[in-house]
Amino acid sequence: MFELNMNQELKKKVDIVVGLSRLAGGTLIIIGSILVFFFIQAALDPNAIIEINGVPTKDFSDKLIAVIFSALFFVLGVVLSFAPNKALDKFAIKIIKLSS
Repeated sequence: MFELNMNQELKKKVDIVVGLSRLAGGTLIIIGSILVFFFIQAALDPNAIIEINGVPTKDFSDKLIAVIFSALFFVLGVVLSFAPNKALDKFAIKIIKLSS
């Protein structure tokens, strides 16, 4: 799972970063699902109004863009939550080495 020459301190930091990544992924799944649910309802209702940059609009294409954008949160959450441990370990090591 870890590199052979990884010391204990780096292992702890990697475990923390991987755990926080999984937590962030779960949070993004929940938030993304809620956003997609509400924006799909708005997209299917021709009388629904959404605000984009403070401007109210009923345009279907703007509502569809909002659905797609909020679906990205869900997709990113799934990637972070269900990525293989090896991939997240490598990602965490790169982040830790860049920050120090």
